[in-house]
Amino acid sequence: MNGLVHANHLLGEQAFDPNDWEVIGEYVYDSTGSRHQASYAPKHDIMYKDILIKAEERVKVEESLKYSAKDAVELWEAAGLQETNHWTATSDNYSIHYLVKDKMAFHTDPAVYAKSTVPNLEDWEGLWRAWDTVTRGMLPEEELLEKPIKLRNACIFYLGHIPTFVDIQLNKVTKEPPSEPSHYTRIFERGIDPDVDNPENCHAHSEIPNEWPPLEEILQYQTAVRSKIRKICKSSHVSRDIGRALWMGFEHEILHLETLLYMILQSNRTLPPTTLRPDFEGDARLAEKSRVPNEWFDIPKQTIVIGLEDPEDNSKGDVHFGWDNEKPQRKVSVPAFQAQGRAITNGEYALYLERSADPKIPVSWSEDGSAHSHVNGHHNGYSNGHYTTASKKPFLEGKFVKTVYGLVPLKFALDWPVFASYDELLGCANFMGGRIPTVEEAKSIYSHVDSLRREEAERHLGKTVPAVNGHLLNDGVEESPPHSPSQNGKSSQELFTNLEGANVGFKHWHPIAITAHGNKLAGQSEMGGVWEWTSSPLEKHDGFEPMPLYPEYTADFFDGKHNIVLGGSWATHPRIAGRRTFVNWYQRNYLYAWVGARLVRDL
Repeated sequence: MNGLVHANHLLGEQAFDPNDWEVIGEYVYDSTGSRHQASYAPKHDIMYKDILIKAEERVKVEESLKYSAKDAVELWEAAGLQETNHWTATSDNYSIHYLVKDKMAFHTDPAVYAKSTVPNLEDWEGLWRAWDTVTRGMLPEEELLEKPIKLRNACIFYLGHIPTFVDIQLNKVTKEPPSEPSHYTRIFERGIDPDVDNPENCHAHSEIPNEWPPLEEILQYQTAVRSKIRKICKSSHVSRDIGRALWMGFEHEILHLETLLYMILQSNRTLPPTTLRPDFEGDARLAEKSRVPNEWFDIPKQTIVIGLEDPEDNSKGDVHFGWDNEKPQRKVSVPAFQAQGRAITNGEYALYLERSADPKIPVSWSEDGSAHSHVNGHHNGYSNGHYTTASKKPFLEGKFVKTVYGLVPLKFALDWPVFASYDELLGCANFMGGRIPTVEEAKSIYSHVDSLRREEAERHLGKTVPAVNGHLLNDGVEESPPHSPSQNGKSSQELFTNLEGANVGFKHWHPIAITAHGNKLAGQSEMGGVWEWTSSPLEKHDGFEPMPLYPEYTADFFDGKHNIVLGGSWATHPRIAGRRTFVNWYQRNYLYAWVGARLVRDL
């Protein structure tokens, strides 16, 4: 009643008798958020001057927004902030949060992250900040000549490979001479991805020198190539051919930024990206409290569109670019099936290993306090098992998950998605009573999620905004111009998905808990910070044509050993993680990629 006392004081008279009123306080949870609302209501009709306030009529006093732990995290992400610490009252209902501006995270709205077909200078500068953070801040110079993964070149190769690749593509279309030193094209054009079973078997690649060029020379070359890109981006017109070369270089750098990160995750010398270490233990407590069952959802039979239209002759105009494996656009009919809401977690994988006859951990874990702890076997697991309980504490003790912040006790990462090879996760899927989806089934899940979200948005919009003359109006103000799709192919809104709830683009530098989301279907890139395995081998599809600028990109891997992965990890730029047509792949027994899996089953 303190508000009525103050009102009387301000009015200079006893306008309101507190005994005539009651206070109504309530918590509201709906589609617009969570909040506390407080109102006064008179016990009988009250007349103040010529204003009648009827009995029980509510007079709103205040509205206070409230956030659950999950809602708070989403708020920080939407605002581009990162929590570095927090202090709570004894009841946990009230907290003080210390937030800092996140300089690394990329936009998650396709209207921003894919607003143009060609990456602009702002896009490049953001990517370069991420690249420099990893290569110059997290990788000690003495580690540059090391090979944390023996199947790959030394780390220093990638520092020269990235600028060399984009320079080569630009020179192909501009006919300009290569940047100096021009001999870099011989040693830095293409890396290696050998056969895991027989590393002597490898696709064509650049020569590997006895000694790599000095770091300072490579960085000077990088600066020269970046200056060339800046000059092109600042020009008044960028042709479609030059735009394609720029786009290829941009996405190529995105992919190898992740390559370098999963390589240095296997090193003991990796430095963290910031001095602020996440509160893994506190996050684990919150995740445990928020767990819900991982439900099965019906995915209806539907016809989906795979791929995009981006002819190499540029006859479609200024449409978004795609790699050769994304073309041409085609329709596929996918039968009905069931899918679980979220991916397999570390906790579920630990239970599988605990009950397995060959419990060798994935390389994403450590058993001896070392980033080099290893090594996986190839085991098939059990076909009749079901996930029903948690692993015993003795099994969890002494095990860790590798992160760029160092080793995190496995018991603090049980709710994270597990990332492992396809062969490893296939055994776990069998043990849990499911299978890994085909690429068509995974895309059918994403399409179904998109449909459900559109329906929910339309229901919500229909309750709050009237439709007039086909345009949405709000209090008589047109929300125009109304959206109209691109005349020459898919628009950014159609081709790219909103990644607001996805752990991609360096929102976090590690996977995050997903066990609170088993009651809803995860869409594209919503696996908690890992890619999604499919059971489909990378194969040449009808209409596939190698791209002229880089004909080996996909064709070199039609060997029956690579499976398609979709989505993106915590380190994947939104332009890739959000593009509905993007295709990635890894060998089924490759141990190091950040890829997880969800279960599906037949009806």
